[in-house]
Amino acid sequence: MAVEPPTFQLGLALLYWLAAFASCCVMGLLVGFVASLVSYGRNGPRVFRSTLYRGFQDLVKVSWQRCQALASLTFKEATSRKAFLIGFLFILLFMFGGWFLSESNVEKPAMPYITFVMSAIYFLLNIMALLIACWGLPADIKARSLHTVVTKPVRRSEIVLGRMMGYSTVVLIVLAVTSIFGYFWIQRQVPERAKDQLIARVPVYGEIRFLSRSGQPAKSLTNVGDLWDYRTYVEGLTQARAIWEFDNLNVSELRRQGYVRLEQSFEAFRTFKGDVSEQVRYRITLLNPESGLRVPMPESYDVNEFSEDPEASVVIIPEELTYVESYDVDAEEKTVNLFDDVFDGNSLTVEIACIENEQYLGVARGDLFVRMPDRKFYVSYIKSIVGLGLMLILVVGLGTTASCFLKGPVSTFLTGSLIVLGNVFYEFVKDVYSQKVVQGRVLGGGMFESMYRLVTQMNMQSPLPDNVGTDIIKFLDERVFNLLFVVNAVIPNFTYFNTNQYTANGFDVPWMGALVPSFLITVGYLIPLIILGYFSLQLRELESK
Repeated sequence: MAVEPPTFQLGLALLYWLAAFASCCVMGLLVGFVASLVSYGRNGPRVFRSTLYRGFQDLVKVSWQRCQALASLTFKEATSRKAFLIGFLFILLFMFGGWFLSESNVEKPAMPYITFVMSAIYFLLNIMALLIACWGLPADIKARSLHTVVTKPVRRSEIVLGRMMGYSTVVLIVLAVTSIFGYFWIQRQVPERAKDQLIARVPVYGEIRFLSRSGQPAKSLTNVGDLWDYRTYVEGLTQARAIWEFDNLNVSELRRQGYVRLEQSFEAFRTFKGDVSEQVRYRITLLNPESGLRVPMPESYDVNEFSEDPEASVVIIPEELTYVESYDVDAEEKTVNLFDDVFDGNSLTVEIACIENEQYLGVARGDLFVRMPDRKFYVSYIKSIVGLGLMLILVVGLGTTASCFLKGPVSTFLTGSLIVLGNVFYEFVKDVYSQKVVQGRVLGGGMFESMYRLVTQMNMQSPLPDNVGTDIIKFLDERVFNLLFVVNAVIPNFTYFNTNQYTANGFDVPWMGALVPSFLITVGYLIPLIILGYFSLQLRELESK
């Protein structure tokens, strides 16, 4: 199984962040100005201006010594509240987890153990970060212990920063302890026959293009009726081809290795039953577009879609290649060097053809990749833990900011809702947005069109009647779509933080596909959260319980 990382464009992400941050600042200034006019009348602009000036001073002239002191105080308070007990609960789960995981996955025996550890860390520490961040500040305000802090020469921005730093320290310590314990538990519990699955494969994915059954360029190939259009199908014994172009390969590293490994996860579609013990076969041809060289591999390969051995899907291409231009027995053999003759600089082009008559080979972009030298399992494991740590820091930031203007239960509900929406709602809106951009419409329509179809029992494909009511429905749905996209731009995308799918499937966690976006999301949200938390705490009446 290939785990294809999502695409992430650093420059475009920074541009979106700047636009969103500027929009939020403008909206916040307008709301604050209107609120000052309503509250203070003619003196509103003066109060608004002085509040902004004081806020700018407090946010810029932050004393990191006072922030560290407040963080230390927060850490001691969390310790006294038995926050570290979550670690003992974590260890208790591991004491009995192995009883139920020994034979839960025959194909990949190591996967359940890794998934169990990563999932336990993810959910338990999420709950811990949520509770201590959302309930700490309201509890201090209710107990009036915060009053002794605000009477000292401490800025409200330093209180917000100190709280975030203290709570983050607590959850990161628990994360470090539980992750170390979890790593050794995995090494001990994984069966000996599955130890070789504890690796970190380093895939390099390419771009895919197609040739139709007549050999002409095509956007896609045969559709075999599968509702999931992730794969398209290469028809056997025709000129249909799937061609991958792998760019930016580390040729020097591959040259030191002495060969190139291709790993596939193709799918076979059979138009007749035949002999079920025989696999559908495919053939590989290496291309050099610059020189026009075509190097067909001397043998064909099985899809191995039901094999329990992951290495059965690996094709090793040696440095010295001997081939014939045709499959005639009298054809002359030729020898080329893989890196000098077949590679075009640091690029490799691979052509795949199905050689079974009336059978089909299902392919997608992520179904074939160049497998660079493997790394140790702990490399991928540490990267996954780093991603979880960045997520916990963001959860602490969200919870602390929410607790600056809300009470504990409400801030817990708000922050928890953002976490759920950031994991589930974000992918839903992303799918809706891609349908509108690519297809021009959303299958089944928006909220009002879906309600109309449910009431009238109309299927998703049938067109709506051409009347005024349809125009009103489409107008309302367009407004709802715009609102969804705005909300989706505000909610953090938590899908980048959970990298369990990489580690559990034996892949290295990619930097640009997971860790860099996670870091930028955390930093990008913490900056406005600190500003919002400061003004919320500045305007909050601390005397009120």
